[in-house]
Amino acid sequence: MKRLKADLHTHVADDPFDTLSHSAEMLIDAVAAAGMDVLAITCHDLNLYQDRLAEYATRRNLMLVPGIEKFISRKHVLILNPHPDHLAADTFDDLREIGRKDAAFVAPHPYYPAPSSLMGDLVRHIDVFDAIEWSSLYVRGLNPNRWAARTAIRFGLPLLGTSDTHGVPYMDTTYSWIDAEPTALGIVEAIRAGRVTLETRPKPSGVAIRSAFDAVRGIMMESVKV
Repeated sequence: MKRLKADLHTHVADDPFDTLSHSAEMLIDAVAAAGMDVLAITCHDLNLYQDRLAEYATRRNLMLVPGIEKFISRKHVLILNPHPDHLAADTFDDLREIGRKDAAFVAPHPYYPAPSSLMGDLVRHIDVFDAIEWSSLYVRGLNPNRWAARTAIRFGLPLLGTSDTHGVPYMDTTYSWIDAEPTALGIVEAIRAGRVTLETRPKPSGVAIRSAFDAVRGIMMESVKV
């Protein structure tokens, strides 16, 4: 078992719900340069994982984990190491019926002010989730992650720090340390077992403003496509 520095929520130009300019290879290079051990590229409704990209990451001493940010009942659910059956799920009941298999279900940015955020659906469907995300998009004095932390404590779930990167240059202001075997299944099992330590600091205000602009643009695209 190793202590792995991980960012498990990111987006690249292939994302069908975002207009981004950086490729998967560009993100892998930037994440590797930041000293990460594990990366998941989690495009909206698209599992981008490919052997070619995994091999590219491996050559940079980075492990690529399959992932997707799936629309479930019009809300975002992060699925790490998804089974093909998960890709066809549309509702929370679908996820319950399919089961976790070898995947972990994470609640991303649950209390951020966006139509796709879980809000009250997180507690209503808390049995579905293995972890709750602490997102990098916050500044001192304005941090919706506080409510995520309260819910995590209430239900005994780990807080998974992620960047939710939508642009480069890449910044590792928020990520997770995960005590796990260096495999996709090892990462999943560690999250389920709570072997996750949050590492986070606020983003610089200028970077946060640009990130917020990217988020608003993504919300507008989602409202048209979903």
